[in-house]
Amino acid sequence: MPTINGKACVVNGTPVDKVFSNGSQVYGRNILAGINKAVHQAPGWFQWVTNIPTKFIKLGQPLCFSVFINNAPYAKVLGQGNAYCFIQAKDSSGNILLTTGGNVINFDADGVSQASLIVPDKTDSILLFVKTNNMGQNTYYGYPKVEFGSIATPWTPAPEDVM
Repeated sequence: MPTINGKACVVNGTPVDKVFSNGSQVYGRNILAGINKAVHQAPGWFQWVTNIPTKFIKLGQPLCFSVFINNAPYAKVLGQGNAYCFIQAKDSSGNILLTTGGNVINFDADGVSQASLIVPDKTDSILLFVKTNNMGQNTYYGYPKVEFGSIATPWTPAPEDVM
């Protein structure tokens, strides 16, 4: 968990998004708790990562999903194509309200793919995915993070994972 002067970044017992102290920034709060950060190969080409916990879904709120795509060490077997993340908002009937794709990471590269959206009206759930596009095998990914705002900040664990 991010700390300032050895103390957890919380206000009234609640983890906060960003805190500034002495000019330094504590990165955005990861709202994905209990998610394995390790890099692993996606078991499918259209890989569901997780849902955003409903307590964090606020209509009109910008959310950013980011994930590290680790293809370079496997470039010979991946051979071509790319991978990217995307975020999808659905209503209570399962209808897709909005899908936003992130930047692509080529088969022979490593990097962070990020996608953001503003939570639309009638959103009941938000799903997070990693997609393999035209590669010889499925992509490798890890370090998923969701935070408030529209720009990804460096990965941090959810506060619940380190308390």
